[in-house]
Amino acid sequence: MAPDSSLYGLHAARSGADFRGLFARLAAVVLLSQMIFPISALAGSELGGNPGLLASLSTPGNSLNAEIAPAILTRPAPAGSADGTAAVLWRNRIQIPIREPLVKRYIRFYEGVGRRSFSAALAKADKCLPEMTEILESRGVPGELISIVFVESGFKGTSSYRGAGGYWQLLPATARNMGLRVNRWVDERFDPVKSTKAAAKYLRKLHDQYDSWLLAIAAYNAGNAPICDAAGRCRVENGKLYGRKLPAYSAVYVSKVMAAMNILRDPEKYGFKYPHFCRPTDYDPVLVTTNLSLERVARWIDVPVSRLKELNPSLRLDTMPPSSGFALRLPPGTREKFDLAYEVYSGR
Repeated sequence: MAPDSSLYGLHAARSGADFRGLFARLAAVVLLSQMIFPISALAGSELGGNPGLLASLSTPGNSLNAEIAPAILTRPAPAGSADGTAAVLWRNRIQIPIREPLVKRYIRFYEGVGRRSFSAALAKADKCLPEMTEILESRGVPGELISIVFVESGFKGTSSYRGAGGYWQLLPATARNMGLRVNRWVDERFDPVKSTKAAAKYLRKLHDQYDSWLLAIAAYNAGNAPICDAAGRCRVENGKLYGRKLPAYSAVYVSKVMAAMNILRDPEKYGFKYPHFCRPTDYDPVLVTTNLSLERVARWIDVPVSRLKELNPSLRLDTMPPSSGFALRLPPGTREKFDLAYEVYSGR
């Protein structure tokens, strides 16, 4: 979750043109009343060159009425597929400011220079995306915010950048605040399921604070302080708020996420092959309270160490943490072998 970290590392460079847009909001207290929030934000280049302007990326308000339209996105599994999942459900759709020049710029980038990287991210998402999306939805977060993972890590679970790590590029302090273990033995930011639960909790918290998914995305990248400061720079006139400005890097980041989200809605339209989503990997969990090595466990159950590492991505070392306990994931059908061997080992 490092500022302006992304899958492609491209920054926008635009000359000064002021763009404005309007989003409607239904007020909760006064029926059919509207509040319009034009936004402007500078979007500088990576080298600090020509500045540009990005307008109207977010409208705080009633999220169900202003930013999200109910919908179900489904894709059938390929014919004859034995391991495909029938559908990826996105029950809500975020309103994408598709006419924004910076959003258009990143759509073109993903179609062109960034095509190979975006395609690679789609391929890596084949096993994780359906389950991660369902986790988001089950916690009241639009499943389309999985687009953040495409921008942050490209679904490379081992990705790390300036202290941020994992699929969602969470910083250690944020991860711990959201309930994840991050220490010298275990780092649950690298677990797709656990990290997504933490990211969903964090995104939900940000949305509750700003009443806007787009501002929540900006705060996810920039942190609370810059976005709170931007939210405070406004004036009220005839029931309308004016003057809200996002930091330049936040405008760029939100545009990247919106562009990725737009492509994910219809990959074929942009020349991408829709991924063949597979069912999540099965495993048998067992609580281990001693610092067993993965090599020892692998010998007990006759599987490669690499298989255990694949199932337990949050283990930082090849040894389980002492005393604190660890829920070790075993390949299906190996639990009985493990229990027998562990009983002998513990009784020595």
